[in-house]
Amino acid sequence: MKITRYGITLERTREEQIEMLRQWRNDSKISRFMFYKGQITSEMQQEWFASVNNEQNFFFIIHYKDAPVGLINISSIDWENKTAYSGLFIYEDKLLGTDVPVMASLAMLDVFFLLFDIQLVYAKVKGDNPVAHRYNSSLGFARTKKIEMGLGDEYMLQKEIYLLETKELRNAALRLKGNHTVLQLSQNNVVDKWILNRLNQTPKENYRSLELEVKVS
Repeated sequence: MKITRYGITLERTREEQIEMLRQWRNDSKISRFMFYKGQITSEMQQEWFASVNNEQNFFFIIHYKDAPVGLINISSIDWENKTAYSGLFIYEDKLLGTDVPVMASLAMLDVFFLLFDIQLVYAKVKGDNPVAHRYNSSLGFARTKKIEMGLGDEYMLQKEIYLLETKELRNAALRLKGNHTVLQLSQNNVVDKWILNRLNQTPKENYRSLELEVKVS
């Protein structure tokens, strides 16, 4: 599964990419902002991938100018109750503070809020990560409670609040990049087939709101 929107491509993680992700995640510039700071082994990474390689979890590698630059996810999805969790990190230092993380977040949230009708997204942020606190707030996330024995905070984002709070950001993105969205799916992938089946049950007005083009190979 690939989502292309706002000049960013989000590619659902494949098994052959998880070693790159493990190296990113073990880098101190990333791990210092995670609740778990220990080194992740290859075995642990394989176990993690096996546990998330399903229709409840979408961990996307962010591609900018055809290069992998970070990771964004919407995971632990409860499709019946329309809730999920999200997270993001940018590995390429030169892209920190640019519009790349913003465009990646808007692209993913637009698709899952507007196309798949997710209503509520949660995020967990360590207390000593002020940049992430400000970033989540800028997207409309509201702090709800302390977590991890007081070491962090849980945030909550409602669909309608997201659309309201990011209106100017999304309008700017639309002016710069347009509203066209490409969703690429493979018939040989079990999760992609599940998504395709779900799309067949999705109201067509949801497609139109994103100018969605679906490509199946």
